[in-house]
Amino acid sequence: MPTQALGAGDDLPRLSSVFSQVDEMLEDVQRIMGFGPRRPIRSKAISKQEFRRLYETRMRQQQKPKEMERELLFLRMFGLVPEDFDYEKTVLDLLSEQAWALYDFKRRQLYLADWAPRDALEYALVHELVHAVDDHHFNLRKYVESAPESERQLARLAAMEGQASWVMTQWVMEQSGRSLEGNRLLAVAAASATRFEAQQFPIYEQTPVYFREVLIFPYTDGLLFQDALIQRFGSAGFRKVFEQPPATTQQIIQPDLYLQSFDPHPPSMEDISIPKAFKRVYDGTFGQLDHRILLEHHFGENDRGELLDRWRGAAFEIYQERGGTGAVLRYAVRWDTPEAAREYYHLYRQVCERKWEGLELVDSGADRCEGNGPLGRVMLELDGSVLRSVEGLPL
Repeated sequence: MPTQALGAGDDLPRLSSVFSQVDEMLEDVQRIMGFGPRRPIRSKAISKQEFRRLYETRMRQQQKPKEMERELLFLRMFGLVPEDFDYEKTVLDLLSEQAWALYDFKRRQLYLADWAPRDALEYALVHELVHAVDDHHFNLRKYVESAPESERQLARLAAMEGQASWVMTQWVMEQSGRSLEGNRLLAVAAASATRFEAQQFPIYEQTPVYFREVLIFPYTDGLLFQDALIQRFGSAGFRKVFEQPPATTQQIIQPDLYLQSFDPHPPSMEDISIPKAFKRVYDGTFGQLDHRILLEHHFGENDRGELLDRWRGAAFEIYQERGGTGAVLRYAVRWDTPEAAREYYHLYRQVCERKWEGLELVDSGADRCEGNGPLGRVMLELDGSVLRSVEGLPL
């Protein structure tokens, strides 16, 4: 079933040549996945400036100014961005830098970069055609937007992008007579190559860890997640991610937990009260990926995967002072054993001293520490396998 190609005029023969391969690519996609397009796929070549405007429009549709403010406050409270950080510009710069193709599931339109190298365009086109085919069968807009909060949305995005990355990589491998099927090491190498390629872009490398990881996670960990399902279910694994959406980034990182339908439950935070002068403005879950990012940001790329795989649920709440500038973070995380919780307790203690300038935490018992800094009072308490903290309380 052919696409309806737009924007590939006589002055763009390179793009016309790429678009001419769409029918053959769709046949390959259908052979690999077991299902194909149900209707023509509209496609269009656009400039780098048009890509940026497209991302800007999507971003403002998906996140209102108040939501951006809350997200920025969340990042500051965990010490993941500096005080003067420009959230909107950073996200747009990052997305625009590496944009070679995009399937917009709201407009049901495929866009292709008119400036990218031919080989890159071919790979990107296969990737986006997978999204278009998936959209025909599973309604990607509903799939992503029906997730109740950002942790689940990111997990579903990783399932989508991981599937498209797996099929694209398989398509590339087939050109040289190889296959991802039954070859986990090749899938790991493909994920590593994706991360290495992203690191060659200047803006990506200069961006805070949080944004780099949230951008690359769906393509790397998502690919490995899809690979695990293909090894287990064969081509039925392509449908499974839509029929049984992953619930957390932990299920993406640890596919065995997805297969067990393991959904962690964060611990209670009610033991630590918040002054009435503060109102809650933001809350949510803090997933395994968030913890991986937090430790990498504050300690560098040390591999703490063994500890992180023992994460069993976390949540946060942020409060702002009524009529003032103060903010309080309340946070609780559960681990599978008291030993894992204690290991993280010592790490998070250091995180607090790094992110709150002038803070020094002092022991007030075997499982508790507290201290005062310029931005308020901080208390950490270990309770078996649970760590709780409250940060920024008035002095």
